[in-house]
Amino acid sequence: MADKLKGFFLVLLVVLLSAVFALQFGGGQAEGCTAGGSTYLARVYDRTLSRGDFEAAYAVGNFGRLPAETQKAMGLPQLVLNGLIDRTLLAREARKVGFKVGADEVMERFVNDGVILLTLGVDAPPEVPQGEIPVSFADKDGKFNAELAKRYIENGLRRSVGEFAEGQVDEYLAAQMRELVASTVNVSDAEAWDDYVRENDKAELQYVRFSPAYYSKEQPDVSEATLEKWVAESDDRLEKEYEANKYRYTNLDKQVRSQHILVKTGSYVSEEEKAEAKVKADALHKRAMAGEDFSTLARQNSEDQITGPKGGDLGYQPKGTMPEAYDEAVFAMKVGGISDVVETEFGYHIIKVLSIREGDVPKEEAKRELAEDLYRRDLIQSRTKTAAAATLSLWKSSDDQAVRSKLAADGKKTPESTLAPTLLETGEFGRSDAPLVGLPTSAMLDAVFAVPEGQAFPSEPVQIGREWVVFRIIDRKRPDEAAFTDDLRDSTREVLRTLKKRETLDLYIRKLRDQATVDQALRINPLPTQDGNS
Repeated sequence: MADKLKGFFLVLLVVLLSAVFALQFGGGQAEGCTAGGSTYLARVYDRTLSRGDFEAAYAVGNFGRLPAETQKAMGLPQLVLNGLIDRTLLAREARKVGFKVGADEVMERFVNDGVILLTLGVDAPPEVPQGEIPVSFADKDGKFNAELAKRYIENGLRRSVGEFAEGQVDEYLAAQMRELVASTVNVSDAEAWDDYVRENDKAELQYVRFSPAYYSKEQPDVSEATLEKWVAESDDRLEKEYEANKYRYTNLDKQVRSQHILVKTGSYVSEEEKAEAKVKADALHKRAMAGEDFSTLARQNSEDQITGPKGGDLGYQPKGTMPEAYDEAVFAMKVGGISDVVETEFGYHIIKVLSIREGDVPKEEAKRELAEDLYRRDLIQSRTKTAAAATLSLWKSSDDQAVRSKLAADGKKTPESTLAPTLLETGEFGRSDAPLVGLPTSAMLDAVFAVPEGQAFPSEPVQIGREWVVFRIIDRKRPDEAAFTDDLRDSTREVLRTLKKRETLDLYIRKLRDQATVDQALRINPLPTQDGNS
């Protein structure tokens, strides 16, 4: 009897609220007068989203109670506005496929279950509340209090009952559309197995990285005849390179191409060391002025580890790129001139000007410069790969110690370099991990897990970006098919289905937004700020 009476009063309440809803749809309050709701935030096809709609949704999520800095950092205002736009697009699609939701239905759910639906944008993190937001309007005796509910809508959300019901109708239609889209998602046994493999296929490696930067220490000599032959064979590639870099050769301010010999000092050296550096620089300057080949002097004596191996060539530089004292000297010189010893914060420089340019660089000259860079890059890449291949071959036919000895011997050529190839080791990693810090993982993972059972090495060095890597598998744990029970398969499929549904829904909503943009039916105005201004 008590349940019947409770049901009777709930039905009566729904009828009363629905009547208020119907009345207010026809009156001024349906336009958002209670909350200043006519302020325009977004237009989605034939629907207008007001500032009142935004503030009501913000209040449902209780986001205003968070510190202003937190709201901004989490992007909550944008997530709420995007949610309003998304729900409007989804509700529109739901109506097109025939879904219908009445105001009495949403108000009954509000009364019976104490639930308000809230949509946020697709980028909302999982910890931000959305979906079914619980509310309670019980009095001190635990009974539903219609006055509390009405007060919450009108004062808490600053909506009329009609406006609240209208928004919830769109929310329920949007939810039905999401369910329809999600119902198309399925996960096969093969997909579940692949995910199990990703989580349970493990490996440990020893590996060596070979960086082109290390092998560029000794810059290859490029003869004019060799370069001309390369240009003739690489015209298409060179033309593409020129088009991609054309901006570097047009409307230029004055640029000077110089080479230098650096004797390092710095703030950390003693006065005695600085005096010794100056004596060394003066001696090198004297040799350069006496006619010794400047490039050779730089290769043999410059302490600039980057440009020294290239004969000290800094390439073309506009004013302001180098230290002030260097700029003052180089921009006052003529082509072929050699400076006095110039002091900067890096040390003592002897500078030679190779050429000067300004305005537009002729295309052939620009292509010639690009060709030399590309050719040297190709040679260094080839040198790097050759070193990696030699190490892999040795490794396959000997042992770790032989590899270490070879790398140590090679490293003595440039012992100061931190880029010298070194035998390293990973911890255990899987198909979803990143075993090599600082390098893209995809190519490396593909190579490791493609090694056939019973083998430890790749067939050839693996290129990752501009680097080359060789490795030996020291431990491999393959997934156990017998351990992949029916229960585990079903739970894996359920997890994947949840993730796939989210991905499918996100993609679907983004397509709706894209189409609305194409239809010129989506307009978004600036969001209101926390102080109430736009």
